[in-house]
Amino acid sequence: MQISSLPRTRTAAPRTRNPGTSGPLFVMLSSHPTASLTRAGSLRRSGLPGVVVRPWGDRLAYRYLRQAAGVLALLDAAPGEPAEVLEQRVRALSLLAPVAVLGAAGDAAAPLLSAGAVNVFGPDLDESVLCARLGADLRWLRRTSPRRGPRALGPLRPYREQSLLLEILLEHRAPLCCHQLRWLLGKGASPMTLPALRARIGRLEPHLAERGYACDRIPRWGADTFVVRRMKAAAALSA
Repeated sequence: MQISSLPRTRTAAPRTRNPGTSGPLFVMLSSHPTASLTRAGSLRRSGLPGVVVRPWGDRLAYRYLRQAAGVLALLDAAPGEPAEVLEQRVRALSLLAPVAVLGAAGDAAAPLLSAGAVNVFGPDLDESVLCARLGADLRWLRRTSPRRGPRALGPLRPYREQSLLLEILLEHRAPLCCHQLRWLLGKGASPMTLPALRARIGRLEPHLAERGYACDRIPRWGADTFVVRRMKAAAALSA
């Protein structure tokens, strides 16, 4: 069973298409995966290799994006999806991998780029041109990205419920906005609720403490910022 198929309970990594990994070059995340499958098939026929579709919130895709080297996440914009929602999705997905946006309206390009997208492509762009530009973006990212080096991936299994969140908290020492985490961990068109996110992070406190860290929650204007810090005792021991 392959990551290129739509949601299934267990999935193994696809055959090698990405040098240094055992999976695809492009992972398309979508809140409307049936339509995105059609788009992906058209892109393959136009010459874009190694593109697969997964529904937004799919933990297998998230794990692949975090672990594979030289992979570009594609956010496929749903027709009529509000620009502010796309911006939140870009910020969330950027926690895992570089992101390009497909099918966004022209006036959304500037805010999406400001949100962290590496490129934004309109809905009317010729597919052969789109394929060429995506290929160029991927080559550029591989030359310039400081992200993890090539590795061979074994069969992928979905993240356990809390593994992804724990990894993000440990890796991102800068303050994390709750909106990034709520959208990343949400399903379809809906972000995770703030109380649910608070509960999830609360359950991780023992795991953070085992590693010598604590997570501070800073509430402000109905939103939370989370800051992971080294605990004083752990910092003293490592000094």
